Amino acid sequence: MTTVKILLIGFIGGWVAGALGLGGGAIFNPMLLTIGVPPRVSSATGMYLVSFSKIASCLVYALNG
Repeated sequence: MTTVKILLIGFIGGWVAGALGLGGGAIFNPMLLTIGVPPRVSSATGMYLVSFSKIASCLVYALNG
């Protein structure tokens, strides 16, 4: 059941962050903390997930000039 919760958090958090232009850390970290993930792990995971959106944004910017 925890895997399903984590997948839902990732999907919903990614959608909200992309749709509203929010930083992913503002979405993912509180959600991870509420399901019992330790704060250190939550912070590191949030930064890891946000790095993918940063890389994608940089690539799109570079390709479009």
